[in-house]
Amino acid sequence: MPAINNSVVFSELSAKKIKAIKKEPGYSHARWKDDDLEEIRREVRDFYRVEQRLNCVYCLNAVTARSALGAHIEHIVSKSQYPQFMFEPKNLCVACPDCNEYKSQREAFADPAMRTNPRRKYPTDIKQYRIYHPHFDEYGENIIKAGHLYFEVSPAGGYTIYICNLNRFSQQFGVSEELLNMLTVMAEAQRFHQR
Repeated sequence: MPAINNSVVFSELSAKKIKAIKKEPGYSHARWKDDDLEEIRREVRDFYRVEQRLNCVYCLNAVTARSALGAHIEHIVSKSQYPQFMFEPKNLCVACPDCNEYKSQREAFADPAMRTNPRRKYPTDIKQYRIYHPHFDEYGENIIKAGHLYFEVSPAGGYTIYICNLNRFSQQFGVSEELLNMLTVMAEAQRFHQR
């Protein structure tokens, strides 16, 4: 089952505003931060905080329950590269500030030629993405988290670990003895299971 089972459904007022914004001359990703979109951003953030149970979709660490600074709205496919998907509910979620910043505008599509067709619908086939997609993929089939270490299970998981720098904690602080003991126990359990 995917990490996100439901997508945000915009209020009637927000849906009308989004439709009008998409028709504005010079529509671009820069519009996202405008003050008049605060309510739309709040709808998105509040919905995905609950849907994701206050967890970042990439590192699974906590996001804040109230502060917008600790629960960034994540555009899985970059809004600057693909502004046509800026308001697409399946392109939205919340991420911790670190994952959001590390990932930034990195390419999420397997085929970046998607940029050349701004009218194309948002793909729902996981093969269209090179990143773990929380609306379509199961986390454990892509990434295994063990304490502060992340291990790839799939190419999409490996790419996600790389672009979000998920192993940033151990890179900065090293691997704890507790984690090494846990990994030893896991290795022993797997060897026992294979007998």
